[in-house]
Amino acid sequence: MRRLLLLRHAKALPATGRDDHARGLIERGRRDAARMAAFIAEEGLIPQLVVHSGAERARQTAAVVVDAWPRRIEPQVEPKLYDASRRAVLAVVRALPDAAAAAMLVAHNPGLADLANQLVGGGAKRDIARMAGKFPTAGLAVLEFDVERWRDVEPGSAALTRFVTPDDARVAEL
Repeated sequence: MRRLLLLRHAKALPATGRDDHARGLIERGRRDAARMAAFIAEEGLIPQLVVHSGAERARQTAAVVVDAWPRRIEPQVEPKLYDASRRAVLAVVRALPDAAAAAMLVAHNPGLADLANQLVGGGAKRDIARMAGKFPTAGLAVLEFDVERWRDVEPGSAALTRFVTPDDARVAEL
């Protein structure tokens, strides 16, 4: 079995007149990322591998999250995740090392949300509908696959086990 956590970067500075790649998190984004980190730890979902796009807001989100966990994970950069289509994000997923049974990608919409929705073949209908409606900043989809290798991940092959946002009651109280 493989577990994939798809975390959209947290709330960042507005894009007006700035280098988009250099936009960092605002204070709300840091708080939201910290709450998502606490949720991931509390649920026993800490992955072996964390990969982000290299954009400042994704890098900072990943750093806030891993710094809150009890064991140290060094986030890796995968530039292909920046401004990626769902096809490009899926290629990154399929290239993940099989030594990591659980991995987390910290990336961007619309590619991240598009891929999450494409991969889901089952799970709680309420969560599937919520995720299809909106995948907000610092939103987290947890997908489980009954495959032995990452390269075997296919559209419709995942069970959505959780979809949470920073505003969800179970996250906001952390």
